[in-house]
Amino acid sequence: ACLLALVTTVERLAAADSFESIIAIVRETARLISGADGVTFVLRDGDLCHYVEENAVGPLWKGRRFPLTACISGWCMLNAKSAVIPDIYVDPRIPHDAYRPTFVQSLVMVPVRAENPLAAIGSYWSTVREFSDTEVALLEGLGRSTAAAIAAVQARETLRENEERLRLALIAGRLGAWEFDLGGGSFSASAACKAHFGCEGDAAFSYEDFVSAIHPDDRRRQVHALTEAGTTGCDITSEFRIAWPDGSEHWIELRGRRVSEDTGGAIRLAGVSSDVTERKLAEERIERLQSELAHIGRLAEFGQMGATLARELTQPLTAAGNYLKAGRRFLGSDKLSLNRAIETIDKAEAQFQRASDTIRRIRGFVGKSEPVRGAEDVMPMIAEAAEIAQINPKHRKVELRFAMEDGLPPVLVDKVQIQQVLLNLLRNAFEALDGHAAPGVTIGAVRDGNMVVLRVEDNGPGLSPEVAAKLFQPFVTTKAQGMGIGLSICRRIIENQGGTMSGASSSSGGAAFSFTVPVATS
Repeated sequence: ACLLALVTTVERLAAADSFESIIAIVRETARLISGADGVTFVLRDGDLCHYVEENAVGPLWKGRRFPLTACISGWCMLNAKSAVIPDIYVDPRIPHDAYRPTFVQSLVMVPVRAENPLAAIGSYWSTVREFSDTEVALLEGLGRSTAAAIAAVQARETLRENEERLRLALIAGRLGAWEFDLGGGSFSASAACKAHFGCEGDAAFSYEDFVSAIHPDDRRRQVHALTEAGTTGCDITSEFRIAWPDGSEHWIELRGRRVSEDTGGAIRLAGVSSDVTERKLAEERIERLQSELAHIGRLAEFGQMGATLARELTQPLTAAGNYLKAGRRFLGSDKLSLNRAIETIDKAEAQFQRASDTIRRIRGFVGKSEPVRGAEDVMPMIAEAAEIAQINPKHRKVELRFAMEDGLPPVLVDKVQIQQVLLNLLRNAFEALDGHAAPGVTIGAVRDGNMVVLRVEDNGPGLSPEVAAKLFQPFVTTKAQGMGIGLSICRRIIENQGGTMSGASSSSGGAAFSFTVPVATS
């Protein structure tokens, strides 16, 4: 009968859904299992024993707390051992005075949990008696079953708490949850995830629906990302466009990973989705504004060079006119005069071409257009920027040196914007060398992994610590007529094209500015 009572109690404990229900089951059934005259359930409460429940022929200590070191339940929990006491008045572990008002003569106290017990179950008898191994085993079995039931309740409670935290986090982050069964092919999505795809929360949403909603240009890449995550276990982080049923286009960010068994076999992919349309639109607006700012910067550069440009264009046009006048005079009947006329006209044509080339470069540099990145050869791009920078005749006094690594690969850049950066750095270097006895500027380029490093270095006075500390901050300038936005724009241009930019005094004493641009992949 006692064994059957234990089995029934174990079944009830396995179904318990709260700590309170576990205590109630133990209270109701422990006396049936043990045949005792009273049972008590004792919780460890820090350094105290809390007698939370009892079922006895006479009152014991329900609701009271005692120091762990002052009672047998505390000894049981501290030592993680059962206490089997046939006669309480001959056992030194028992506080005899505390038991004299009670009916208790003998007892068995068993721990709840083998390691670091959190409770104890006490069974009491009103007579002095011996206990068989079977009786003790039944009570210890009750203690182990109670421990397992408590662990299960705690695990379920932890799971519920985690699920609630996850739910709140998803709501706060406006995230949707999704899950893809790699074996069965089933796909499940939360209401928020469905909403990201323009579907109602209670609408059916399959893996086929998910894939078909992706923009055709992004679909293959996204399906590949899911397949690769399923086979290699890599995390998923991707952005793609989708079309809502109403025809509007949205951007979705998908994050997830493979969930595997202990054996390593894949079970499913799981993750979250978010609608990042507003962010993508903001990024596009920022890119347009940055393009506008860069255009303004180029106009400002040439606005300051207006007089020089006028002279630079006037000179070849005037020369061409003079050559044409001379050619008209040379036109005559004799062969020598005709040859001189042709030679003079050829020179005039060369001057017109010189002016045309100057105008073409300026129009290409100053012209307003959307940023376009393509594969560009490094040396021609640098040479054109250097030629524009030396339009001013006084800058031609500067010795311009090139230190280019052989075999540099093409770089993936917006050519006009990179030339804008080079022009700004070169003009700064030229102006820093005004009055220098032997002015010199070196333009270098070397490969560094998947980047190419471009460097502009002069032999001028260098940068003061005060200027170097805030070099790329807007509206910081050492020029009397400067706006202080040139280097700030330059750094933003380089960062937008995937590179970095820095500047400092060089080891030779001048100033050196370096920036990186990505290598164009084939």
